[in-house]
Amino acid sequence: MITIAGTIAVFLYLIALGYLALGIRDRPLAAGQPRGPLAVWLLALIAHVVALVPAVVTGTGWNLCLGNALSASMWLVAALLWVTALRHPLASLGMVVLPLTLLAALTALLCDGDARYATSAGIAVHVLFSALGWAFLALSTAQAAVMTAQHRALHDHHTRGIVRYLPPLFSMELWLFRMIFIGWLFLGLSLISGFIFVDDLFAQDLVHKSVLSILAWLIFSVLLLGRWRLGWRGSRALAWTTGGFVALVLAYFGTKLVLEVILGRV
Repeated sequence: MITIAGTIAVFLYLIALGYLALGIRDRPLAAGQPRGPLAVWLLALIAHVVALVPAVVTGTGWNLCLGNALSASMWLVAALLWVTALRHPLASLGMVVLPLTLLAALTALLCDGDARYATSAGIAVHVLFSALGWAFLALSTAQAAVMTAQHRALHDHHTRGIVRYLPPLFSMELWLFRMIFIGWLFLGLSLISGFIFVDDLFAQDLVHKSVLSILAWLIFSVLLLGRWRLGWRGSRALAWTTGGFVALVLAYFGTKLVLEVILGRV
């Protein structure tokens, strides 16, 4: 992603992050606030996708090397949070998501351009479901981490800084489980589409991804069932959310890291 658009995206993410850090200190956040940082954030997303699309979609297939995969996934997470912040006072989560998106955009520089994956319509659907599931669950994990810090601060009666501008814990928790459910649904659809469209989902190069993806889906299934039947919340919900997301990260990126970086294969 060594392009003018990619460089502009990195600088705009930096500006949006600094602008957001100042904006959330001025006043309690509402839906669609603060407007200035959200506007710069949108420009960064536009520049990022302008650089990302030609890097991923090539004439010989989709280039899903580790750097491009990370960059595309975090772009989707940042875009989903931006849309969410227009309707809910959750823009402060950008303090977690934007630095990770910026770093992911930079990792695309490590992509050597040799990883070409031919794709069909079925595989494209599978990749889309996988990306949406990963994005929603990544955003859920980021929110769960912020909620943990918020709960600890409120418990210790430390309501300074960013905690003062976060939505009530009850509202944060409701939105958290809605996002987890949507991510769980897309992850399930990605597994189903994988069984349908991938020739051998348990081939040597795919077995770890398949097993860990199924494990992540089961972990999130237990979490949702525990929430529905037993009212799980707080530290227990965070532990299950984190465990499921770690399994998902290892499934999506662990195998690519071993194959591309350690073993030098594509």
